[in-house]
Amino acid sequence: MNQTTESNYPEWFTSRTRTKDLIVSPAVPWLMVGVPVLVLVAIVIYPTIWMGYHAFHDTNMMSLFYNNYEYVGWENFYNVLTAERMHDSIGRLFQYLLFGACLEVFLGTVLALILYELIKKEWLRITLLIFMVMPMMLPPSIVGVLWKFLLQAYNGAVNHLFINFGFLGPMERIEWLGIDYALISVTIADLWQWTALPLLIVYSGRVSLPPAIYEAAKVDGASGWLVLRRITLPMLKEIIAIAFIIRFMDAYKYVDKIYVMTSGGPGQATELPVFIAFQKGIREVEVGEAAAYAWLIFVVAAVLITLFLKYLKKVLKAQAFA
Repeated sequence: MNQTTESNYPEWFTSRTRTKDLIVSPAVPWLMVGVPVLVLVAIVIYPTIWMGYHAFHDTNMMSLFYNNYEYVGWENFYNVLTAERMHDSIGRLFQYLLFGACLEVFLGTVLALILYELIKKEWLRITLLIFMVMPMMLPPSIVGVLWKFLLQAYNGAVNHLFINFGFLGPMERIEWLGIDYALISVTIADLWQWTALPLLIVYSGRVSLPPAIYEAAKVDGASGWLVLRRITLPMLKEIIAIAFIIRFMDAYKYVDKIYVMTSGGPGQATELPVFIAFQKGIREVEVGEAAAYAWLIFVVAAVLITLFLKYLKKVLKAQAFA
């Protein structure tokens, strides 16, 4: 029977020597490693080196056209660090991170725990989870267009709802995309789309927690609030921290919805550091200053994330020995 079965396979398959030679061919490992390395060099390493080179040169549209770059040393970095436009954008960035990324992680955590703890029917829980995740599946540019229409002063649905519910008079309008509320508006749009990400991460973490701990707490008569404060949240600390880091990194480079909704305006009301780098490099073709912006933004992000991870490691270590 075995001989008959083996004879049905082609010779190259049944030959152990040839199969072994095919798998252990010297070219195969190099090919498997070489292709990803080439892709990494092409889309990450080379642009980073190119950007570092031009950060120290006066690179603009004319110099790019004539391929002639004047070395200016640290002048681009000095111009960026002393620009009032940069200082103002840093303040707006911290406002956005506080009311955007932090609030997204907080709301995502709360919604995840509500879904798991309070909704016992699994089909209903999964259905609600799918609806909550749907905004995250939309392209950011589409979300920007959607909220730009919703927040229009005279034809937007938000102002009409406020009028219908009596929050505004018949002739009153809120200029959501005006200078006073523009940053809040783009933050709300981002909040609507990306709260689902920490929600998914924290929900997955809560599902993975061992049920035996909760059964023991129930036997001991622990209240729901005590279980949440003493068991659930401490065990989810690392997962919540991961959700925060992911949202921080994504929010730090927030450009797409700002570009669609306000183009950085009115004036400079919604300009964040990354958006200024985008404007310098793409609109104004001041590649040297844009590269300096990008390098400074990268260094600050790396330092902040490193400090946060060290702090988290210290807290978790202290908790382990407590």
